[in-house]
Amino acid sequence: MKNLFSLLALSLLFVSCKKDSGTTVVNNAPLQSTASFVASTDQDTAKYVPIYIHDIPSPENLNTFKTGAGEFGPVLVPDLSRSESQILIKSYWVFEFYVDDQASLEQRKAGSGQWLQFNADGTFRGGHWNQQTHAGVWHINFGETYPRLWLDSNVDKQDAVWELQRVSGDQTEMGWRRVNDSGVGPYRRSIMCKMMNMTDMPTKQQFAGQFNGL
Repeated sequence: MKNLFSLLALSLLFVSCKKDSGTTVVNNAPLQSTASFVASTDQDTAKYVPIYIHDIPSPENLNTFKTGAGEFGPVLVPDLSRSESQILIKSYWVFEFYVDDQASLEQRKAGSGQWLQFNADGTFRGGHWNQQTHAGVWHINFGETYPRLWLDSNVDKQDAVWELQRVSGDQTEMGWRRVNDSGVGPYRRSIMCKMMNMTDMPTKQQFAGQFNGL
């Protein structure tokens, strides 16, 4: 998302220049979609296509800055002196569930199991269940009421700004709210979600009790 880091440019220092587009060869073959393994049973009749349905970059582009589904900008070094940054780089953060009153029950079920793995160098990987589906860069802006987590993905549909509204005392759960007025990403609705920390990628077996069974 080209607009994402231009919004931060006045207050944050870029530590690496955006890579020359010639350094990455993009595979322009038709891309697979997460719909092939996570779409809800009612997706064809649902009100909208949710955030977790997106194209997956080709294997050779899965971790490159530019893909057939988008590109991410420069890396910003996270402020690891802040507790929020320290918490994020612990293992995997998994979307346990969304609070979305416009989604069907089946869609809310299908949203479980997304994950993000944040690295101390300002990069991240993202996926769903046991499959990585995108990558990008992250940074936290501490200038608002709540810390804002900026995600700039090589799949533009995954670009988003999330407010980190709540952290549990044992730092294993968080409450996030997607910011609807950030101008980042394709979505303009605010959605809440519950995040949980896991040591490995999530499995459907671990979520078997969610929504009375996935």
